[in-house]
Amino acid sequence: MYQEIEEPVDVIALFEKGRMRPLRFRWNEKVYKVVKVTGDWQSEIGRYRLRHFAVQDEASNFFELSFDQYDSVWQLTRIAVE
Repeated sequence: MYQEIEEPVDVIALFEKGRMRPLRFRWNEKVYKVVKVTGDWQSEIGRYRLRHFAVQDEASNFFELSFDQYDSVWQLTRIAVE
């Protein structure tokens, strides 16, 4: 089950060979290291395009990050909860 968060976050990402990959993000004063990207997809909201990343941290927690390509803003969209 996922919990909707939809909060802005700071992300360090790697841009290489035309691809983007989040490496770390800060949420609620804590830094999370991304150890695995488990999914990568795009969606469109009107003229806006969002890039979504399903990621896993060192403690095996799952998060969904999104990047608004129009505003260049990152957001923590959802987290997995049990």
